[in-house]
Amino acid sequence: MESLTRAGLDYVIIDTEHGCLSEESTADAILAAERGGLLPYVRIGDIRRPYVLRMLDVGARGLIVPNIRSVEQVRELVSAAKFPPVGNRGYCPTRTTGWGADEWAKDVLGYMEECNRRCKLIPQCETAEALEQIEEIAALPGVDGIFVGPCDLSIALGIPLEFDNPLLHRAIERILNACQSAGKESFIFAGNMPNAVYWANKGYDSIAYSLDASVFINAFQTITAEFRRETDAE
Repeated sequence: MESLTRAGLDYVIIDTEHGCLSEESTADAILAAERGGLLPYVRIGDIRRPYVLRMLDVGARGLIVPNIRSVEQVRELVSAAKFPPVGNRGYCPTRTTGWGADEWAKDVLGYMEECNRRCKLIPQCETAEALEQIEEIAALPGVDGIFVGPCDLSIALGIPLEFDNPLLHRAIERILNACQSAGKESFIFAGNMPNAVYWANKGYDSIAYSLDASVFINAFQTITAEFRRETDAE
């Protein structure tokens, strides 16, 4: 994580849905990102209230929430993730405020307002049900943005991993339009640079690029291939 803080990124997504991370290792990753000036977002693997609260309390600056299937689910997420008057997040001094000792947290109302602003709630649109209700979901107070998962969305639409399929493109554009109409941020995952550039040019606010393991593998494949070419040439 510390090395990524030198890479010029805006944020990093710490994936506790698919990644083998405990709450303790997630907290360590959040701290390393903070120290390097990198925003730590966490993709949670469970939408129940304790999981939402714990990740926010250890310092997540955004929650990316997978497998959304209803407007009511998102309302419950808002209730857990946002302080009044937006939601009903439970109050407890945490390490992000020096356990209440930091100046900005001493005014409780100001603290709650600031947390609501800086801790983003970002439901994913990767199911057919979420897509069908995306305009209403994006417009909900307390939702800060929508994150598109093209892989699972394509599967949900019956066109698994057909990233050039017009049906998937129409769905992704519908999500973008819903975000823009509601004044919310739009995020999308891209597994390669052409897709990243394409959706950025279409108007998506933010691109989550590839996986750390994939980037690492590709980098070393390039290095080893170059080395073998150079040594064979000699």
